[in-house]
Amino acid sequence: MSGQVYGDRLMCYLDIMGLKNRIKASETDERQAARVKSTLEMLSQSVEEAQRLLKELQPAGSQERAPEVTYQMFSDTVVLCADRVDGTSLLYLLYAIGLIQARLTTRRTFLRGAVTVGKHYHEQERRLNVMFGPAFTEAYDVAENLAGWPRVLVHPDVLQGPIGRSRRRYIEHNLCVTENDGLPFVDYLGGIYGLGLAISWRREYLRGPSRARARYLPPELQTDHYLLRHKRAIEHEAMLKGARDDIAILVKYHSAASYHNSFIDSVCDFVGGSPQLDKLEIEARNFGAVELTLKTLPRGSEQDAVKFLNRKLRGMTQRTETIRANKIDLAGTFPARYAANPPKPVFRHGTL
Repeated sequence: MSGQVYGDRLMCYLDIMGLKNRIKASETDERQAARVKSTLEMLSQSVEEAQRLLKELQPAGSQERAPEVTYQMFSDTVVLCADRVDGTSLLYLLYAIGLIQARLTTRRTFLRGAVTVGKHYHEQERRLNVMFGPAFTEAYDVAENLAGWPRVLVHPDVLQGPIGRSRRRYIEHNLCVTENDGLPFVDYLGGIYGLGLAISWRREYLRGPSRARARYLPPELQTDHYLLRHKRAIEHEAMLKGARDDIAILVKYHSAASYHNSFIDSVCDFVGGSPQLDKLEIEARNFGAVELTLKTLPRGSEQDAVKFLNRKLRGMTQRTETIRANKIDLAGTFPARYAANPPKPVFRHGTL
């Protein structure tokens, strides 16, 4: 064999939780078979949709080549691979993961996994479909041994790699959250919420409110409506027969519920303070996409953009209690878990 086999790649391993049981049930239940098929089709569409949405946010006239994120699915396993290792590729990969997680939770389907960087071989040309390498093996090991609950961990080596200072700061503040176990994971709630605001507000600024209502995210993922669906998905899993009294299962979904509540608190704490900005710098979790988008608008002054932004934030301030109403009653949803008086998880941005 001649030439170099491995290349440096960003790699993500995803495990679709509970899918094995659905596949087993689908042998005698056509409805379960249809649900499995629909879930995997949605996953495939989400990867492509994420890349389309991110291209819309590129500055006008940008010549930067969009990275390619390829994927493979087999049974309950999904593997995503970015074609190069840099900040833009990591940004695309994390948004693709976030969109997959967000969309599948609307079907009460949760993921766990890991993102790694390293040597990998991936061939999807010449009628071949071959993949292997240390990066995939490490992603599998990290997900299986450390993820624990429905989350996609980001290996520290990924954030310390050649991704650039500005990209690293953006990713750590807008696409990663760290629990008190010290392990950063993909902030899919914040990432998709911020992406939705950025795209819709950008369209409204450029086209006016009447033309900004065009579809920018799937309806089930748009702002507050998605938070309610996410809440109900977690509550549903916690109340399933076999889960109500199984502490091991309840621990997983209690962590997911705590993450859900932490995100809502972060949004409400910011907009509830009636923020009024004098420049395009939003020091708040999940608003980075909005800031980046307004800074790269093709027309208008920064002063005009700041006025527009403050008007949108005032509108959010008036809906703070509506947003907060989507929090999960932890003690009421997980009574068996709280009988043991568990410590409250603590979440923070980034990796420090």
